[in-house]
Amino acid sequence: MKEIEKLINPHILSMAPYSSARDDFKGVAEVYLDANESWYEGTIKCNRYPDPECAKVRRLLESVLSLPYENTVIGNGSDEIIDLLIRIFCRFGEDSIMIMRPTYGAYKVFAATNNVAVIDVPLKPTLELDIDEIKRVMAEKKPKLVFVCSPNNPTGKVYPLSQIEEIARFNEAITVVDEAYADFAEGFESAVSLIGKYPRLCVMRTLSKAWGIAGARVGILVADKYIKDTVVKVKPPYNVSVLAQRAAVEVLSDPESVYSIKAEVLAERARLEKEIANLGYVREVISSEANFLIVRVNDADKLYLYLMERGIIVRNRTHEPFLEGALRITIGSKEENAKLMEALCEYSE
Repeated sequence: MKEIEKLINPHILSMAPYSSARDDFKGVAEVYLDANESWYEGTIKCNRYPDPECAKVRRLLESVLSLPYENTVIGNGSDEIIDLLIRIFCRFGEDSIMIMRPTYGAYKVFAATNNVAVIDVPLKPTLELDIDEIKRVMAEKKPKLVFVCSPNNPTGKVYPLSQIEEIARFNEAITVVDEAYADFAEGFESAVSLIGKYPRLCVMRTLSKAWGIAGARVGILVADKYIKDTVVKVKPPYNVSVLAQRAAVEVLSDPESVYSIKAEVLAERARLEKEIANLGYVREVISSEANFLIVRVNDADKLYLYLMERGIIVRNRTHEPFLEGALRITIGSKEENAKLMEALCEYSE
């Protein structure tokens, strides 16, 4: 597709992908002597290389989450996908990406590792997108990638799909919507529905949050087939391990268990929001569509250290734009949340 092709680094366009043993032969055989693997399975049965296409995982993603098989590629976490997109579309030392802080910090980190500039268009003080400023800066600076995190980390805010579409329509380069926390947002409208209309739009999902396998590192890119095929060409051939694929298949094969846990998280989120808001030193609890809350207090540094001394670890976000005095608190189990509330109730300034 010409409009996407002209955005890709020329050396990426001309490169030949690595052809692994599993790419050369896709059928089923009795004896595999093609990949220099060990014949000995052992107890964990990881002697064979993993499926480079993650076909079982992607089929389940299509049936369970309605993510089209032909438009998905699996990464070693969403972080690998972020890095791959920057390497594919951004020229080392020349191009830029756009972010809207406060937002997920990895965008900036992977830009730095690839010597790519970062353009920051801060959110409004209300923590909403500044659409007019985003469009003005896109027209002036022409970033190659625009990252929008919705629900946003660390604010928990969902941006209207109409705003996502406005950015994708205006942006002449690649728009990447990070929907890592989408499973926690009730009534969420995914940008996946816009990909057919805007082929330069990419959507990232993950099994790290609601699906509970953060340790397995399973990130998902949903994109136009041309972009998807380019990512497949560039990614390491065996980037998602056998163990990670097994974990993904296991959780996706039992979605009802995940939905049950998610319902508990949402109930706990609503309860904690009310109880924390009643504490005298709390200035504000920002309503969230993710599995965490942003809590503004009089002295975030002091409360952070106090909780750490009690064996409770949260994230101190007080130095982020518009988050002065803010802690980000993940919704834990009922038992963990009870320990948190006990500590918060016993805290004194």
